[in-house]
Amino acid sequence: MNFAPIDERWMRRALELAERGRWTTWPNPMVGCVVVDQDRCIGEGWHQTFGEGHAEVNALRQIGEGIDLSQATAYVTLEPCSHVGKTPPCAQLLTERGVGRVVVGMEDPNPLVSGRGIELLREAGLDVEVGCLAQEAKSLNARFVHAMTQPTPWVTLKWAQSSDGFIDPETRALPGRGSHSLTGTASARWTHGLRAQHDGILVGMRTWLVDAPRLNVRSVPGPSPRPMVLTHGQTPPPDEWTRSEEGTLPATMLHPLDGLGSDAMKAWGKAGHATHCMNAPWPTGPWWHAMKEDLACAAVLVEGGADLAQQVLDTPFWNELHVLTAPGSLGKGLPAPSVPAWSPTQSMTMGEDVVDVWHPLSSNL
Repeated sequence: MNFAPIDERWMRRALELAERGRWTTWPNPMVGCVVVDQDRCIGEGWHQTFGEGHAEVNALRQIGEGIDLSQATAYVTLEPCSHVGKTPPCAQLLTERGVGRVVVGMEDPNPLVSGRGIELLREAGLDVEVGCLAQEAKSLNARFVHAMTQPTPWVTLKWAQSSDGFIDPETRALPGRGSHSLTGTASARWTHGLRAQHDGILVGMRTWLVDAPRLNVRSVPGPSPRPMVLTHGQTPPPDEWTRSEEGTLPATMLHPLDGLGSDAMKAWGKAGHATHCMNAPWPTGPWWHAMKEDLACAAVLVEGGADLAQQVLDTPFWNELHVLTAPGSLGKGLPAPSVPAWSPTQSMTMGEDVVDVWHPLSSNL
């Protein structure tokens, strides 16, 4: 369907609004809504926080009750929901408020909706058109679409490196040294925003022991992901496992195929951590399937270290790569993983740093 320029203009505004919820809505999608009457915006909103009012609710709240909306058009980036979740169905609200026309960016891939919201609107007599800026709407919520349609989680990789391609000044750092920050505060905020968009965050044992990372969200107002550590069968001394910091969530140790020794498991338990046997070889499809099904991680951020990231990049199971490059050089140290041979799909500056984003060649992003 071809849409008029005026429809695309208002849908772009709705997409801009949806973007504002990037750090705070997961695992819900980002959604924006603009209500227009005679080419004038009379109400707009976006889904601001998981579990709270949807975009349509916030837009209609601006208008107030008792206003005739029979000639108005609601532009919504994602199909209005038709089921009762943490909030009432938005399709019902649009109908009750008497909105005459609804333009939808894309159908909701959630099986609980998946066309039912559109059907309810049409059954109530509303004029509904679907597919306005559909590709932009799908790209905005690519992580959500993947979560709803694929058996494995959306996998994002991220690392920071020097301008000469090193991620750490030391190749064999001792446990407990602490992290060595290469990039600035703007990049740190970007990283925390990425964390807020994922259910789990995965690191290797070297990163866990040497950098002692907190793996939580601090610089943006979003939820912290579940920290997870891939052991590859390593069992460090218990006193190195049981560290914890205020504001740090308990980590889950992931172990492929074989169980951990009872002493090691007890040490993790005393520190409030958990162990989980994946019962699949790393990093195969069954391993990632277990990550989603057993650990309820529909989106996973892989933050380190170099070997772990390279192992994931060498498989078809990653979806997005963020490389943050600082202006300074190290001259020597631990080399960064190899980036894909093709050009990044997006490049931007974060303070003095550069962020390059890659997607697989098979992706439409």
